[in-house]
Amino acid sequence: MLTVRGFVVDSITRRPLAYVTIVLSDKKSRQNVRSALSQEDGSFEIVAETDKTCRLLFTFTGYNDKTVALINQGTYLNVGIITLAAADTRLKEVTITGQRPVIKRELDRISYDVGADPESISLTTLDIMRKVPLLTVDAADNIKLKGSGNFKILINGKESALIAKSPSDVLRAMPATNVEKIEVITTPPSKYDAEGLAGIVNIITSKNISQGYNIGINARYNTVWGPGMNINGTLKQGKFGVAAFAGQNVHNKQTPGFGNSQIFNPDKSVLSQNGTNTLGGHHNYANLEISYEIDSLNLLTASLGLHNGINNQSSDQFSTTRDNDLALVRKYHLNSTAENNFEGLDVGLNYELGFKKDKNRLLTVSYKYNYAPNKQSTDNSFSDTVNFDQPPYRQYNNAGNREHTIQLDYVRPFKTLTIETGGKVILRNNFSIFQTSNYDKALNDYIINPAQTNDFRFFISLLLSDFENQGSLGRLGRCP
Repeated sequence: MLTVRGFVVDSITRRPLAYVTIVLSDKKSRQNVRSALSQEDGSFEIVAETDKTCRLLFTFTGYNDKTVALINQGTYLNVGIITLAAADTRLKEVTITGQRPVIKRELDRISYDVGADPESISLTTLDIMRKVPLLTVDAADNIKLKGSGNFKILINGKESALIAKSPSDVLRAMPATNVEKIEVITTPPSKYDAEGLAGIVNIITSKNISQGYNIGINARYNTVWGPGMNINGTLKQGKFGVAAFAGQNVHNKQTPGFGNSQIFNPDKSVLSQNGTNTLGGHHNYANLEISYEIDSLNLLTASLGLHNGINNQSSDQFSTTRDNDLALVRKYHLNSTAENNFEGLDVGLNYELGFKKDKNRLLTVSYKYNYAPNKQSTDNSFSDTVNFDQPPYRQYNNAGNREHTIQLDYVRPFKTLTIETGGKVILRNNFSIFQTSNYDKALNDYIINPAQTNDFRFFISLLLSDFENQGSLGRLGRCP
């Protein structure tokens, strides 16, 4: 095991450089072993399992690449302060022969080049997201952007029920080789409707299709989450192209314990609860994109996304309430079993029109349909009760949403700025049919409780328009 630490600074200002790509490679074979990024204070650390003599490659946009040979290499090495010199911008031609930078900083986003990460061949997309700046993934695989869970995850710039329902499950099952790059958009363009969000994470899948076809199969096993499998492929025949991937992951059953105690004032009674929760399930997903190039200025694309899965949960909870003299006041044992069946369907059509005079000028018309039903059922029963009279009961909820989106976008670049404008119509239909059934001893059956039964249906139509212009100084205005 080799650990290498150090700092990266500007050679003139001595200012720390953040997000510098640092690659540890075999000095003899030049094969990459591990990569990392420098932190905000310029510090970096690379930990790799290797006993070979290595070197460090430093790559950062706007600076000359630098190679540092590791001398007297052991298990730990501090290379100290590494200085990078700014590149000479007066050069008319640049030939790049070094390492591709993993991070690219743009006006409104940070891009992580997954293909430039040597570890991507063995990691999942969720593992890669742990390495992306501004993103954090905790031990329970919950994703946060700048410490907030209020953000959107897009696939190729589009929202998807595949990701919205269970992002961690999907990204954990998706190999990083399926992904070209991950964009963290901190100042989203108005067409993404990101008001009130911390930002947008846009996952761009691999679409570099050459004539012919290719197929890839990936399998993995995680000792905590269980097995997963993914198959992906591309096909290109003349003007016709297809890109697709599908997979499944299984969540092994886990039974963690829990326990807590609360003291209530003013009677000083004590509520104690302890027990176990058992979790398990599986998840299937598939995505297909078809494109047809009518000519060099006209492009038609269609996409289809499907996913479904089942989450099973059961719990045993023991609860006791005692007064301030520790005398038993109430006691019960709750046994609960729950099943969550979820599905998702995304259908999209897209037409792009280019212009002969300016290839960067673009008119796009798109339609998207999204349907995401979710059925939940819970069965609760009680035993070993003292001063607790609650009959068994069942709960059922059939919820979901249907959404139609029609969008028009127009991009017109000028010498010093780019104008983006467009409009969007959204038709939403949300529903939730919930009911509770209590057990009736006399009838020996469950009877629906009207007081705890709801049939909620909500329909809304939104008409949005956006205007945005970007220049050399950044975004100048936005009027939703």
